This record gives sequence, structure tokens and C-alpha cells, in this order.
Amino acid sequence: MALPMEDAAQAMPPGTEVTDANQWRMITATGTYVSAGQVLVRKKPLNNTNGFWVVTPLVTSAGDVVVVNRGWVRADSDAKSTPTVPPPPTGTVTVEGRIEASAANPGPRPADLPVGQVSSLDVATIGAVAGVSVLPGYLELTNSQPPQAPGLTTIPAPEISEGPHLSYSMQWIAFAVMFGIGVVLLARRELQVRRREAEIAQDDAPGDGAQDDPNADTRPGQSTELPQDSRY
Repeated sequence: MALPMEDAAQAMPPGTEVTDANQWRMITATGTYVSAGQVLVRKKPLNNTNGFWVVTPLVTSAGDVVVVNRGWVRADSDAKSTPTVPPPPTGTVTVEGRIEASAANPGPRPADLPVGQVSSLDVATIGAVAGVSVLPGYLELTNSQPPQAPGLTTIPAPEISEGPHLSYSMQWIAFAVMFGIGVVLLARRELQVRRREAEIAQDDAPGDGAQDDPNADTRPGQSTELPQDSRY
């Protein structure tokens, strides 16, 4: 069941971190965009096409800064050029979207990037130009009132179901079970063969000489000594 929409500052207060408990949670915020703080995040492909994320900080009436990923735009053929993107709505806007975590360990900004471009979505750095109370994650936009101007593609929701991984896991478990059964059957077969070989060897083992000599006279009471000469 989907959780109800929550205010951005309540779902991820300043000074906290985005965790599994609130990531992808649907939130809302009302405020004004700071267009001067807008950046394009490089190397963000969509449907096998290279492009940028268009990210703009928004300041709420309470003074909190919500970094908003407004959508995706296709990159130009020249890697050093910056595409033209539609500006954010002016005045007071209400945005809705998913909580996403800031880039981990973004590192220093490369010196050769064009102006207005960044290599990672570092919430603290992007939001700092609009205020000091920056929320720890960013809002991935799904709806805006008033709506945005045409030209940006809404970023699709992440795949959070098991997908094919569950079926793959079940297949490997089945393989492991069949392997175990096969090992047991082979071991039993080997034991049966060894027992049979032992029985055959026991049947073929020689007994005492009297029983094994076919020329031996085995009649009861028959002496095997030579008769003595009666004259002595």
C-alpha cells in the first residue's frame, strides 16, 4: 500500500540522511525556484541516449532548500556544449516527487566542465547557493503546479520489485537440490556395487584342503593310512 504524500522537510529533515526508510517516499514542497542555482548533471542516459538531469533548488516559505531534479534533456552532439533547457516556473510552485539520495563522495568539481554543468548531483553543494537549511536528499519531480514548460522528460520511477532475480534464485536453489539428490543416489549406487563385489569375493574364497580336493575320499570312518603287512 502506498504511503500518503508527506511534506519534504518532515520526511527528510535537515541534518539527517536518506535511508531505506524514506528513499523513494513521495513528498511535496511549496516555494520558489532559484534559477541562478540551476545546474545540469552530466552523463545521465535515458533509453540509451546520453543527456543531462536539470536540477534547480527551491526555497520553501520556512526557509528550507529542496533540491529538485526537474527532468531529463538530451545532450548535444558536442560533449562540451550545453543544451538549451526550459526555465523553471516563476512565482510560488508546488512540486511532488520521490526522495532520492544525494551522490556519495562526489569529489571536487572537474575544472574543465562547461559553466553550469556538474558531474554528480551533490545536494549540499547545489543547494548551498540558495540557503543554509538544505534537505539531505533531492526531490525527483513527478508533478508540478503550475506545470513546467515543455522540453523536459520526466524521469521514470526506479524498478524496486524483485524482477527476474527471484526466479533466478529459485532456479539456482532447484539446481542445488537436484545436485544433492544426484550425489546421494551415486553414493548409494557405489555402496551397492562394493557390497556385491565383496559378496562375490567371499563366495570365491578357498576353504580347507580336504573340502577343496576333488580326489579326497570323504566317506565316514575311512582311514587314509596305508595297510600294514600282516606278517610283522
